[in-house]
Amino acid sequence: MDSLFNSVCATGGFCDTLGIWLAALLTIFVFSYLIHDTILFRIASCLLIGTAIGFVSAVAIRNVLFPLAARLLEDIFALPGSWLVLVADVIPLLLGISLLMKLAPNFRGATFSNLGLAYLFGIGAALAIGGALSGALVPQLRATMLSLAPQDQDLGWINNLLIVVGTLGAFLAFRFIQPGNRPWQRAYDLITKGWGTIGRGFIMIAFGAILASLIAARVSALVGQLYFLFHDWLGIIR
Repeated sequence: MDSLFNSVCATGGFCDTLGIWLAALLTIFVFSYLIHDTILFRIASCLLIGTAIGFVSAVAIRNVLFPLAARLLEDIFALPGSWLVLVADVIPLLLGISLLMKLAPNFRGATFSNLGLAYLFGIGAALAIGGALSGALVPQLRATMLSLAPQDQDLGWINNLLIVVGTLGAFLAFRFIQPGNRPWQRAYDLITKGWGTIGRGFIMIAFGAILASLIAARVSALVGQLYFLFHDWLGIIR
């Protein structure tokens, strides 16, 4: 909001006052949802979504599409000596055209229009799986490789023991295997089930901590908006 008013007129004076009043009214519109799903809340929601989509679209067009299109056209019209370079420039252009063809639902070349979408889904799935493995699973496994041997008067091994037990228990909580009839198989199943139950407790504790952090963040945002209303808008708090 501040960036919008700063781009329209000079800083200070009427623009700052108008911006404060508009932000305060939109905040009150959002708070009206506490009473009922009113038209005021829907107006504020639509403005938020529209502004976000417009901002993201402008950034994508200006910082992504235009530079890529300019570089692509420059490489194509430069007539590079290697045909491999030209093919590498044409393929993204064809995939982009196939995505644009999705705007025409009755277009006959449906197979060609699915190529770009399939490419995006494939790249997205590969990045998601690779990110989950390299960013979550592997670091978690490395974090559980801890020493459980007591060292002098240091009680850090107890914390290491809780981490190892909780992590392995969380993995065993998702074990769904029917045990065999042999005694050692039944004993193994009993141990893993008990350990998995402990792991579910650790998972619930983790979910509770995440929920508490989210609530704390929301309360902090609420306090910030109330401070804005009472300090910047109404001037009650000095």
